[in-house]
Formats: sequence, C-alpha cells, structure tokens
Amino acid sequence: MPKRDTPPVFRLSLTNATVLSGLYLLVAAVVELTRRFSSARWVERASFALEVFPARTLDFLGLFEPMRRAWIEGRLSDGVVRLCYGATTVALIFALGLVVGVGMWVLVKLSARRNPNIDTDGR
Repeated sequence: MPKRDTPPVFRLSLTNATVLSGLYLLVAAVVELTRRFSSARWVERASFALEVFPARTLDFLGLFEPMRRAWIEGRLSDGVVRLCYGATTVALIFALGLVVGVGMWVLVKLSARRNPNIDTDGR
C-alpha cells in the first residue's frame, strides 16, 4: 500500500498567521484613517475593539502601564502607541500560529506512529 501524503500543517499555520496579521493591520489602518476623518460612533467602537486585544496582551506582560504613563506624559506619540499595538498583535498572532503549528505537527507524528502508511514529511 503506498504512503498517503499529509498536509504540511506547520507551514499552513504560519501562512494563516501571516494572512491574519496582514488582514488585522489592513483593517486597523482603514479604521484609523476613517476615525481621523469621521466622528461616527461605529468608527470609535471599531477602533476600541481593535485596541483591546493588544492592550490586554501588553497588560499581561506588564508593559501597558509604563507605556500608558509615557503616552500621557507626552513621551510617546499616538503613532508610536499604534505601532506598538500593531506589533504586539502581529507577534501574538504569530505566536499562536507557532503553537498551533507545533501542536498539529506533534499530532501528525503521533498519528503516523499508529498508521505507518502516512507520509509525515508532507512532500
């Protein structure tokens, strides 16, 4: 019986993380540009929703409060804060993609032990 190919799950997870990161940054840029030129309530809510994810991550890491103080004291501009939020979100998405990719890779390897007809190289 020939070996069946398995999808390269680790590579797929990193590709998904790249796409999600790009999509997040695109949506955030569109919301920010819209917020600059419109005072619509939905734009403010969308902006807040996009900021909650990185803010909580920075808070968990103990970096939110020092960054907030620096922003309030004028040592950080709005642009730098947004850049930090974007970088935090991209890093978290990639970290999650890495964890999912490694987890799926382990599951594929364990599955291949039970069924030797599965090609785990993904080539």
